[in-house]
Amino acid sequence: METLTAYFGVVNFKEFYSGKVVQRASGQRGIEAAELVGDGRSVGIRLDNEHAWTFRAEEGKISIEEGTEGASLLLSADLNAWSDLVTEAWSIMGLVLQGRVILERGIFNHLAKWEPALQALYNDRPIWSPAQELHSQKHSFSITDDFQEMATALAHLGFILVRDVFDKDEIEKMRVEVEERRQAATPEDKRSWWATDVRGEEQCCRVTYLNDDSELFSGLPYDPRLRELAKLSQIPLVPVPDHGDGIAVVIKVPEIMEGLSDLPWHRDCGMGGHPLLCPGLNMGIQLDHASSGSGQLKFLPGSNNFAGGADYANDSLSVISIEANPGDVTLHYGHTLHIAPPPTGATSYRRTVYVSFHIPEYQKILPERQGYNDVLFAHGDGRVRAPQERVKNN
Repeated sequence: METLTAYFGVVNFKEFYSGKVVQRASGQRGIEAAELVGDGRSVGIRLDNEHAWTFRAEEGKISIEEGTEGASLLLSADLNAWSDLVTEAWSIMGLVLQGRVILERGIFNHLAKWEPALQALYNDRPIWSPAQELHSQKHSFSITDDFQEMATALAHLGFILVRDVFDKDEIEKMRVEVEERRQAATPEDKRSWWATDVRGEEQCCRVTYLNDDSELFSGLPYDPRLRELAKLSQIPLVPVPDHGDGIAVVIKVPEIMEGLSDLPWHRDCGMGGHPLLCPGLNMGIQLDHASSGSGQLKFLPGSNNFAGGADYANDSLSVISIEANPGDVTLHYGHTLHIAPPPTGATSYRRTVYVSFHIPEYQKILPERQGYNDVLFAHGDGRVRAPQERVKNN
């Protein structure tokens, strides 16, 4: 992805750490960051063994000092890697998976907590907190409902559910092809994600590029109904079936013990590329009934306009769980926090086909057949790994 640098640019660090970042650290963003990471926490950043700073949460704000002595968390990288973090070409997690950022001291959970704090300071993005909770907002619509009402809800909440978009026959055809592709997938194909269940058996939990050699799925991004729903976006978006994960299916397998089948609270730009990926719109076509028993989606409403929030989401009373039927479609902006907990029924699971829409530059900057999630395979054995597994191996 060499074109990423040209798109995102390069940071001048001497100017950077003496300018706006210092101002933000002592202002509102510093207050928010300190509350998120906790008083007394600190992260040291060492670049090319010649530049070093420490961010420290103290007295309700963030202080910045030269050097890394005494930092409870210590990261090392080269200047290019940290420039990619500052410009959001990549996230800390994406850089860790590539081996471009090394956790020299500290634990992974603290590293994950510092990411939104640093982005708040670097890019002036507010951090979500319980004060931003949204309650009693309409999120479920019919395909025939008022267009502007749906667009307003999508912009405000970061997601909506649209009922009865596809009929039973269309859904059944998708189910048949999805099952064929699931059975044909292997852990080595780098077009599927795998996880291990309680019996030690490997289970396919995602297949990407369903549009390969499929008339049904290759035509899906151009379906008039989905193209019309894409117009709900605040800015023009286009289908991108030949980039990222292509047309993909998420399969919620019960009783998984290891692997990335049941993602924690996350954003779809979690590996990086926020300015390029967001406000990308992901449409999930439900092939099965979505409920707590089948591993339903949950969203933190309004989180699309913030950094952070994952630490609060589990306890938030505003979280919305999606009850959906086959043929319904969820729409969510990639920056909206969401989670799909494990199915609670041993024989229940949910399959959802995803079609993504992005800004036109997305197709120009990302090479065909590549996407940010490819770094999840960066360890080299063909299987998707979580970021914390990569940290353990460093």
